[in-house]
Amino acid sequence: MGRGRNFCNQFVSTQEIAAEILTEVDVGEELISVKEATKKVINSLYKDLPMLKDVKVRGSIHAYVIESLKRRNTIDFVIELCLKGKSIDELNPFLRNVLRIGVYEMLYHNVHPALATDSTVRIAKKLGYGAASLVNAVMRKAESVDIQKELKKLNPIKKMAIELHHPEWYVKMALRLVGKDAVELMQSNLKDVTYVRVNEIKASVESVRRYLEKHCELSETILPYVFKVEEWDKHPSILEWHEEGKYVVQDLASAIAAHVLSPEPGDFVLDLAAAPGIKTSQLAMLMENRGRIVAVDNSRSRLERMIAKMRQLGVEVVECRLGDGASFKVEEKADKVLLDPPCSTTGAVRKYPCIKWRFNMEKFKSTISLQRKMVENALRAGNSVLYSTCSITFEENEGNMVLFEDCIEKIRCREVNRWRSYGIKKFGRIRFKKWRSVARFWPHIHDCCGFFVALLNSENSKNYDLKNVK
Repeated sequence: MGRGRNFCNQFVSTQEIAAEILTEVDVGEELISVKEATKKVINSLYKDLPMLKDVKVRGSIHAYVIESLKRRNTIDFVIELCLKGKSIDELNPFLRNVLRIGVYEMLYHNVHPALATDSTVRIAKKLGYGAASLVNAVMRKAESVDIQKELKKLNPIKKMAIELHHPEWYVKMALRLVGKDAVELMQSNLKDVTYVRVNEIKASVESVRRYLEKHCELSETILPYVFKVEEWDKHPSILEWHEEGKYVVQDLASAIAAHVLSPEPGDFVLDLAAAPGIKTSQLAMLMENRGRIVAVDNSRSRLERMIAKMRQLGVEVVECRLGDGASFKVEEKADKVLLDPPCSTTGAVRKYPCIKWRFNMEKFKSTISLQRKMVENALRAGNSVLYSTCSITFEENEGNMVLFEDCIEKIRCREVNRWRSYGIKKFGRIRFKKWRSVARFWPHIHDCCGFFVALLNSENSKNYDLKNVK
C-alpha cells in the first residue's frame, strides 16, 4: 500500500483514505471485502491518525468507498472519455481511485467541480507533478462531459449498464429474470437499507425498540423481532447495545431464511456453512439457547471470529468445527440443517457493490457444482434441510432444486406466505414444478437483499449421482 507516495506528515483527507481502501479492494488480496480492506489500510497506514477516532469521519470514508463502488462503471466511463483514448486500467492503481473519488464527488455528491478538482489534485501531488497535472486535466474535462449525449452512442445493453451503474452481465441477467422490472431492480440495488434483529437471548424486543428509538426511526417488518431503520442520528452499528450484543445488524431476508427452518428448544441443528454466524446465532435464539448446534466452516480465521461473536451474543449451544460442508459427517442425524452455501451474492450487491465488478463465469460454474454437493451432504446429515442463498440467479436456486425436486416441501411459514413471493416456474428450457413451494425475495419488491429459500425433507431423498449433471 501507499503506492510509492511520500507522506512526509502531510495532511490526510477522508478522500485520500477512501482512495487507498478502493485501491486495496482493486489490487489487494483476492476478493478482499470493503470491511477487510478498510481494516487493513487503517491499521497499516493510518493507525495513529487522530481524525479516525471520530465515528462521523469513519462513516464519511465508508460512504465514499461504498457509493463510488456502486457507480464504478459510470464513473470510469466518464474518466475514460477524458483520457484521450487511454484506458483507466493503464493508470497507477491509487491514481485511478483518486480520480474515481473526485468524479464521484462532482457527479453524485453535490460537491462544486472546482472544490472536487482542488481536493483531488492535492492528493495526486503526493504521487508527483505528472500525476497532479493529469488529474487536473481529467477533472476539468469531466466537468463538461454531456453524459446523456454520450449514452446515445451506445448499444441498448451498454447504455442501460452505464445509466443504472451495473455491469452488462448483470443487465442481461436481470432482463432474463424480471423483464421490464429490471430497471426497478437495479435502481433498488443502489439504496442503503438497514435492518436490526433483536437478540432475545440478551434483551426483549420491546426494550431494544425503546433503546433504538432514542437514536433512530424504526418501522416493523413481517418478523416481530426485526426492525427496519428508516432514519438515524447514530447508526445502530455504533451504539452501545450493539457492542453488548443485544441486537445485530442483519438483513430481513437473511433473518427470514433462519426463521423458516424454525428450530425448537432441544433440537440438534447442523449449520454447514456457518461463518460469520449471524444466522447461527438466530437459530440459537429461536431454540432459547437450549439444544445443540454444530457450526461448520472451512476457514479457521472465520471460525475464530465466529466464536468471539457467539460469546458477545451470549450463545452457549454452538460447537464450531473446522470442516468442508460438502463432506462433513455427524455422528447422528441432525433434526434440522441450515445450508447457506457460498454463492454469487448477486442478491446482495446493495450491501457488497464490489460483487458487481468481480463476476467470473468459471467460478460461477464451480460454485454451482459445490452447492449441489453440499445439498447432497445436507440431505444425508439431517431430517429437514433449509437451503438458502443471497443470489437471484436461476441457476443457483431453482436450477439446483430441480435436481432435488422430490425432496422439496411447501414452506408453511405464515410470515413468508403473506408476501406470496414464489420461485421461478420456467427459465429457458428448464421447468421447475415446485415453484410455488419455495420463496424468493427481491430488492425492488421487498426492500431487502435478494434471497432464495427452499425447505427439503431428507426422508424423500435418494442416492444422487451428480457427476454428469451440467
